[in-house]
Amino acid sequence: MMIPMTTAQDQVEVPSWELGWETNMDGTYELELSGEDDILDSIEFFVENQRMGELNLKITLTWDESDDIPIELDYDESITVAASENLTFEIEFSDVSGYSFERSPDKSMTLLLLAEEVSFDQTVSSQEIDAEVTVPAVYDLTISHSSMDEVLYAGSSIEYGLKVTNNGNGKDVIKMPEASVKSCPSLSVEGLEAIKDTEIQNATVKEFVIRIVASESHPERVCEVTISIKSAGNGKISSSMFDVQVNSNEVKQNNNDNSNSDDGQKDTGGEITEADTLSFLSTFELFSITILALLVRYRK
Repeated sequence: MMIPMTTAQDQVEVPSWELGWETNMDGTYELELSGEDDILDSIEFFVENQRMGELNLKITLTWDESDDIPIELDYDESITVAASENLTFEIEFSDVSGYSFERSPDKSMTLLLLAEEVSFDQTVSSQEIDAEVTVPAVYDLTISHSSMDEVLYAGSSIEYGLKVTNNGNGKDVIKMPEASVKSCPSLSVEGLEAIKDTEIQNATVKEFVIRIVASESHPERVCEVTISIKSAGNGKISSSMFDVQVNSNEVKQNNNDNSNSDDGQKDTGGEITEADTLSFLSTFELFSITILALLVRYRK
């Protein structure tokens, strides 16, 4: 019998190696925040060495964008995987620049991971994987006030302006607008219902007007008013506090009396001037008559 010759097709394929994500990267991966605005997160990838010998790889991570992304990547640039071994490696993300506030969470970033088998400074084989990553959604609603320079008396009302600013990286909704008044139970705030459930896009400002109302019996007093709102995104409450001076109606009446008194003095001055003029004309007429009489007498 003749022994069949071994052909190239009968040769056993040399075992290779495989690169992949250990963390579930299906779809888009949203990075996590540390504290209120810092990014701190990590993901993992694996390398499976199916060979009978050791595998040495050079790891390179890049963002597939032209924009400068300040998110720092911390990882091992050189890794070694023993024969028939499957190891997991970590990539850490960090950013303390507040970049998450500047970028929309709806716009993903493509992270490229390149693993190169290097021998004698030459690339023998390589594999590449990618992942879609986004910054986390951040919410930051702030509220401020502005006076209309109106004077508040008991039994009347004045207007105050409110500004709500969205400093987050996505839209937010105003929830639970509330007012609290300290030391003045007869003072009330109107107009907050118009603020509730208002949607504000990121990097925009919404302006509102509220009314401060003092009852008829309100004493003269300085009242502390606080207006607060809640972010629908993160539940954080933002407040703005200001003082309102309530004047009694006696002060208002005194101001009116002083105004009327000033007007009376002006009228009296006019009458005095008119009297002086009449006195002046009478003297002139008397003098003229005297001169005329003397002339008539002299001619006779």
